Amino acid sequence: MHFPQLSIGKTDDPKGRSFHVHYVASIESAALFPPGGNRTLRPLLLAYAGSPSAVRAFTVNLRLGLSATGDGRRFELLRSLGYRYQVTSPAPGQALAIAYLPDLFHLQPGVQDHDALRFVSAPPRWWLDQQEALLRPEVGELARDHALATAFVARLDARTPLPIANDPVFHRALFLDALEEPWTAAGDEHGSFTCHGLDALGLATPVLCNVREEAFARFLARATAQHLPRHATPCLRPAPSAPAMQLALNFLTA
Repeated sequence: MHFPQLSIGKTDDPKGRSFHVHYVASIESAALFPPGGNRTLRPLLLAYAGSPSAVRAFTVNLRLGLSATGDGRRFELLRSLGYRYQVTSPAPGQALAIAYLPDLFHLQPGVQDHDALRFVSAPPRWWLDQQEALLRPEVGELARDHALATAFVARLDARTPLPIANDPVFHRALFLDALEEPWTAAGDEHGSFTCHGLDALGLATPVLCNVREEAFARFLARATAQHLPRHATPCLRPAPSAPAMQLALNFLTA
């Protein structure tokens, strides 16, 4: 697999130092963070790899606010956005760094915007495979959909004070309805919500949710009225379960 080079530092100054790593993956949302000057991208996630010393130096410069360039793109990670950096060693002499916005990716957000629900659901594929195997005897070919719905609804539930019915069938219906709304988007390589290289990180195709609380309240009421009467489960917030707690995005094991 070919990974383009990323550069950072004073590349236009012969006396300045520049540092190089390999670009691995990124996720961007023009709706959440429009490109800056010179079409500079402000990613929700940026992954890069190289030798431990190169990754360490590159990360220091990113934290200082310098832009990284490569593969025809420019990335800027503003310190004010609160990026978290995780570094692992996938092989001897190699380091992989992932910079991401924890309030968007983690199951439990550290800081909540009470006027809006914003998150990215991108569960590790190993978790989806595990859940699919467990669910297949019960729901057959719909097992993957149910696992994806569980990941998405768990993040909704962590960010809204509204009660969501504890019903797996309802969760799948809610997820499918949400995908038809203008406030969700599935990542691809084009459009306003883009992702590249996530296969290398072992993550599923991300789904972005960005909805005002009042709009979500109307959506939830409509979906509950439409789908829930088919089941006898009361409309109560589900208690945290072991599978749901595994949904916190952990790049160390993804």
